[in-house]
Amino acid sequence: MNAFKICYFMVVLIMVLAIAITLSEPLRVEASHRDRYGQMITATQGKKGGNRTSAMTCDKSPKVCRLKGSSGRDCCRKRCVDLRTNKLNCGRCGKSCQYSEICCKGYCVNPMFDKRHCGGCFKKCNKGRSCAYGMCSYA
Repeated sequence: MNAFKICYFMVVLIMVLAIAITLSEPLRVEASHRDRYGQMITATQGKKGGNRTSAMTCDKSPKVCRLKGSSGRDCCRKRCVDLRTNKLNCGRCGKSCQYSEICCKGYCVNPMFDKRHCGGCFKKCNKGRSCAYGMCSYA
C-alpha cells in the first residue's frame, strides 16, 4: 500500500512538472499565405495572444510585383495587378471595364459581339462572319 502511494505521488509530480514546463515556454505561432490579390500576408501570434499582421505592399516596395508568384507586374492602389488582363485596372490604374467587358492587352472589349475577340481575347471570326453571343456565325 505504501509503495502504491509513492508511485501515485511520482506520477502526479511528473504530470505537474510537464504542465509547468509547457506553460513556461513562449507560445509562438506563425502563418503566412497570399491574399486574394496575391500579396503575402504574415501573421504572428505571441504568448499573450496579440496578433501582428503585416503585408508587404507595392507602394512601399514596387519591386515586390516583379517577384515570382506575384499576381501582376504593376502596382495600383497598393496591390500588384496585371494591367493587360485586370478588369478593374485595364491598361492603366483605375480604368474599369464595364460589366459585360473583359480586359485584353489593356483594352476593354465585349467578347459577346466583338469580331476580333469573339468569346475571349484574340479569338477572331473568319472574314465575313459576325460574332453573336460569343460565337462566330451564330445561327
